[in-house]
Amino acid sequence: MTDAVAAAFLVRNVDAGLHDIAHARVREISASGALEHDRMRAGTAEVLAFNAGQASPIANAMNQWIDSPVHRAILSDGSYGRIGCAEAVVAGTHWFACVLAAGPLPAQGGSAAGIASGTMLLPDTSMLIYDSVPMEPRRQFVPH
Repeated sequence: MTDAVAAAFLVRNVDAGLHDIAHARVREISASGALEHDRMRAGTAEVLAFNAGQASPIANAMNQWIDSPVHRAILSDGSYGRIGCAEAVVAGTHWFACVLAAGPLPAQGGSAAGIASGTMLLPDTSMLIYDSVPMEPRRQFVPH
């Protein structure tokens, strides 16, 4: 999921703590059956999605976020340099959460020199940043 977010928005540092929070969030939203942000952890931002019966559930979730001005703004915000994502499948429904937190973005292309050991770099997608104004024709996330 983090690879899909990086492909559509910004390369970010994958954070194990945020990954754990994202897993907790998908358990919470799938148990409640609703996309609610009332359990969002302090100091984080999050994007949530669900779908069922889709040929590509991740691509469908990405397109939901791309088509939503609020979610697109969160995922395009360069002040969120850390990310953790998770997916849970319950009774055929796919539940998604990506949790973001402040921090510097990794280098957006070029060499990984100077990046802390243990940091995971995602692909350079700096040319895929979406403006706050919808673009025509709309871009769609297409998995490889």
